[in-house]
Amino acid sequence: MILYDIIALQPAVLPVINGPVKPMKKDKMNLGVVGWDGRGGTVAQIGYTALGGMIAPVACVEPSDERFAAACKRYDLQPRRYGTVKEMLAKEKLDGAMIASPNEFHLENLKDFQGSHVPLLLEKPLDSQWKRICDVVRFAKKYDAPILVGHCMRFAPILTEAKKMIQRGDIGKVCSVRFVQHCHYGNGMFHNWRRQRALSGGNFIEKATHDFDIMLWFLEAWPETVAAFGGLQAFGGKKPAGLRCRNCDERLTCRESVQNTRWRAGNYKVWELENSSDLCVYSSVVDAHDNEHALIRFNNGTFGTYIQWFFSPRSYNHRIYEVQGTEGAIEVDLGAEFGGRILFCPRYGTYADRQEYKFDYMGRNHYNGDGEMMKHFYQVMRREAKPSATVEQAFAAEILGYAANASVADNKYADVRKMLPKDLARLYKKSVY
Repeated sequence: MILYDIIALQPAVLPVINGPVKPMKKDKMNLGVVGWDGRGGTVAQIGYTALGGMIAPVACVEPSDERFAAACKRYDLQPRRYGTVKEMLAKEKLDGAMIASPNEFHLENLKDFQGSHVPLLLEKPLDSQWKRICDVVRFAKKYDAPILVGHCMRFAPILTEAKKMIQRGDIGKVCSVRFVQHCHYGNGMFHNWRRQRALSGGNFIEKATHDFDIMLWFLEAWPETVAAFGGLQAFGGKKPAGLRCRNCDERLTCRESVQNTRWRAGNYKVWELENSSDLCVYSSVVDAHDNEHALIRFNNGTFGTYIQWFFSPRSYNHRIYEVQGTEGAIEVDLGAEFGGRILFCPRYGTYADRQEYKFDYMGRNHYNGDGEMMKHFYQVMRREAKPSATVEQAFAAEILGYAANASVADNKYADVRKMLPKDLARLYKKSVY
């Protein structure tokens, strides 16, 4: 058993240079955040801490007074607040910006940066709807500054190590993959805007995008055909569209109320409870699937399985990536936020030849991927590196999610190649990795 200490293992994210770049002379990078409450503020705070204040969130766009105040308290940071992206750009000199608004606003927010020359960190997915996702790819091709997509799990040490093992041929030629996520925090997702496909894109787009991106990153291939199933089995119902836990007569007895789920999780912070998203998970507008399965064939001949469900017990939380090859297999068990492992099993070995590598995340977000991603974005802002998680790579993962949604709706195989718009079909004919 080999224990990888997180401090010793921590690699510097090396520049990905694809041509000449001119580094910035100053060290401190001023960051603007679109969508301060939630993911935007969380990642900005992580970047501020991981780089000792060298990424400074100086400005933000956040429409809600209450959510802005709650986020400032939560992150112990107080950026200058603006009502729109254009107003922020007119009054701030930014070295970079992060777009972390709800999915349905990503393209709209991107367009506001046109002509600004500001490097961007765009939270995944690219947008919520297929047409707008394609338009994000078109926008990125013409944008005059780098765009890094927030596929933070690519930067997690446990996954970068797995990628190295695959690349150097430890398991021979890769033949198939099986990715599984048993998600215990689905309740929280169905209490907010993610519960509606029109706003989130559904969970094959909103949630599986992380896993699909890693799957494609491991395989360096495009999806070809997809057969998928999905449905609502735990959430959704007949409750009013606008019902919230705070106004519901059943909030004390409902096992899915924000109050009761936070109590079970050991979270007793009053201010967090008061500022939680608490839309009813049993509302009639809930249409994002809570259980989804997919079978995938890739254009390099490999095939894969993907499963995600969102009502797993906390004690049965799993996120496991299996990769099978002609010379063996690896299993990446991401485990909890505090630690995971890689199990390597050579094909012609015995039990004694199994090798296990353990990783300590020290409680850091996304298996310690967020901090490393922000270190990389710092280099991107300083023009020391090109983005190592690109819009075109994100598009490959999202067309997989889109095809899976189409397969569920049509109850038949979905052919990815037939879904590509003509002007984007060129991407399928080349490697984007």
